[in-house]
Order: sequence, then C-alpha cells, then structure tokens
Amino acid sequence: MKVNELPIERLNEAPWNPNHMDDITLSRLIESLSRYGLVEPLVVRPKDDAFYEVLSGNHRLKAIRNMGFSVVPCVVVNLNDAESMLLAQTLNGIHGEDDQAQKGALFRNILASIPEDKVLSLLPETTESLRSLASFNQSDLAEHLQAWEQSQAAKLKHMVLQFTNKQLETVEEALSRILPKARDDKAKSPNTRSTAMYLLCKFYLEREEIE
Repeated sequence: MKVNELPIERLNEAPWNPNHMDDITLSRLIESLSRYGLVEPLVVRPKDDAFYEVLSGNHRLKAIRNMGFSVVPCVVVNLNDAESMLLAQTLNGIHGEDDQAQKGALFRNILASIPEDKVLSLLPETTESLRSLASFNQSDLAEHLQAWEQSQAAKLKHMVLQFTNKQLETVEEALSRILPKARDDKAKSPNTRSTAMYLLCKFYLEREEIE
C-alpha cells in the first residue's frame, strides 16, 4: 500500500476508539518516538472537509502533536464505519506468543549495547523482571521461568479510572494522606501513588473482615 505524507492538523483521533493509554505508558511511547521517530505509518480514512480519522495510531498521534511533527506518514483506506472499527480492532488486537528463551537472548543482546535504564524507560518491565528475562536460556529454561514468573508479580499493570470532580477531590485527599506510608511500604511498586491506592484498598478489605 502507498504511504502518504499528510499534514498533522488534518488528522483526528477516532472518538470511538476504546483503547486508552495511561500517563506512564504514554511517556514510554513518547520516549520511543523521540529515540526512533515515527517508524510505522498511521492507518487513516477520509472524513468530511478534507480531514482524516485515525484507525490505527491514535496514541502515536496524541504523542507527536507537541513533538514538532508537521506531516505524518499514513496509509489511507476507504471504509465505512463498521469496517473501520473492525480493522482497528484487528490491527490492535492480534498478537503472537513469545518464545521466552529466544526473547531472553534478544534482551541480552539489547542490554549489551543499551543501558538498562534506557530500556526500562521504553518497556513495561521492572528491573527485576527485565534482568530475569535477560537471563533466560534453553538449557535451564524451567529454572529461569520460575524466577521470571516470580518477578512478574512486581511488573506494573495499568488501570484507567474516571471520577467526577467531587470523587476526584476525595481520592486525591486520601492519597495525599497515605503517601508517606506508601513510600515506606516494603512491597511497593515504583509508582508511589499506585502503592497508596493499594494500601487504601487493603485497609478497607482488612477493616471489612474485622467487622
């Protein structure tokens, strides 16, 4: 398919896109785009008044709006609403499964040339899970797999929450009060606000059991 260079101001995010990206993941995407550029074209369809709707690449479009891009490489398809939505889910939803031993070798090669902190800034891994994954090899895969599964418990998962203004005020106040304890929590994640939310939920469950 032909790749077209389209002005960024003529591209609009799809309002029906169900996939949302939290701030941490978005920062990793921005870091990747800053390091490598936009290496994969967006998939768009024509809309009224010479504008285009993004079917695949909504997050990338959001990330590059303030990065100095004036034109964006795009593949243009002419599809109706239903076919557009189906294509978007197909492009974003089909994934294979990794060969863990081969993936371990891949990360060993990466870490041999690129600093660990730079790799962690681009991927949703913790230091422990990345090092365990990089230690994989075929001969002792079972042992390494067990270590990697244990490290996965520390791997960050993402949750998107939406609040009314009143609810958000209450949540922010509660988080601010428990943040000192979150910073001292032995099982904390690198995100102290997430740890604070966890501690609040844990406190509620324990209190409910007592009652």
